[in-house]
Amino acid sequence: MSVIDADGHIIEPEGMFDHLPEEFHLRRPIPVRLPADTVRGDFNGCWLIEGKSVPNIGSRGRTTASISWTERSKKIDVSLGSQTLADMEARLSDLDRFQIDCQIVFPTMFLAAVAEDVKLEGALFHAYNTYVGQACARSKGRVRWAALLPFRDPEAAVQEMRHASDLGASGIFTMGMVWERNLADPEFFPIYEEAAGLDLPLCVHLGWGSPQVTQLFSDSHAFFCSAIVPVMWGFMYTMGAGLLTRFPKLRLGFLETGSAWVPYAMQQIRRRVKPQTVLFYQGQRRPVDNAIDRRYYRDPEEFFRSGRAFVNCEGDEDFDYLLKHVGEDGLMCSSDFPHGDPSAEENYVTRWRERNDIPERVKEKLLGKNAERFFRF
Repeated sequence: MSVIDADGHIIEPEGMFDHLPEEFHLRRPIPVRLPADTVRGDFNGCWLIEGKSVPNIGSRGRTTASISWTERSKKIDVSLGSQTLADMEARLSDLDRFQIDCQIVFPTMFLAAVAEDVKLEGALFHAYNTYVGQACARSKGRVRWAALLPFRDPEAAVQEMRHASDLGASGIFTMGMVWERNLADPEFFPIYEEAAGLDLPLCVHLGWGSPQVTQLFSDSHAFFCSAIVPVMWGFMYTMGAGLLTRFPKLRLGFLETGSAWVPYAMQQIRRRVKPQTVLFYQGQRRPVDNAIDRRYYRDPEEFFRSGRAFVNCEGDEDFDYLLKHVGEDGLMCSSDFPHGDPSAEENYVTRWRERNDIPERVKEKLLGKNAERFFRF
């Protein structure tokens, strides 16, 4: 049984930005090293981008990110070369340690909207894709990645997607919101059409994609409220717009948010598509939800059961409940390695294999077969 880790991460190194186009060199992210005796403790570093710290080291608009030069990164049981993919042999050794055959890598510092200037954002994403693509090429197929695209410039996003596809990308990355825009924005449709044509799935990952939303929170609940919950918004908008019907070859996945919310979200959207559901407003009958495009809408469960929609599940969830409502063909597993947040589960392979409450057939799908179908293998 092949094990595919559907969600690992890279901790971006300073050298990544050597790949920036020359005209953006003076605007490159600047690493800032902080004293270790501040309120941030051993998370003593940030990037300076457009005059702002990434992650945000203030109180309101809180974000988090691991950074390779901090005391925190030096203390964990993972070499810096493995964290940054600079030492691919070290990363492969770590995968062997966790019985993982292949890992899909997602960003860390770019789990937040970091550049308001879309041209700068596109240049940063190009540098990321180039660095990670070259690093993954040294893994002989064992480490793959999801490409970053400047969604707010669809033409540039399509060009960057082609560049990333040529480098071997296995998917395209987005968060649940793209700044102030939802994922059903028609301006994004050329991106989805190109992704379908290139056989690249759309990976909706947790992250602080909307600065307006992120700014609402000032405590540790911000991780859930402004990074996780927007993935659920992404589900509602993509399913409501019928993206998987509009683009019949597109695949859609929801990553690092658990999966127990999916049946609830499906139940909520079903209530909104009932033909008899109307709203009385100033004496007129109007549809309750104009975000549902009835020409293209199909029940989301159909897509999870047919291998078009996927979600990452976690080991402490109710699997009888999930299998009943989502089915066994749309669930994947992941380690979140080398992060240390609530989704991290480095030894998940051993734990899943030791479970006796799930049939072996289902275990094989969860540990690898479903991810193999979702990503470009």
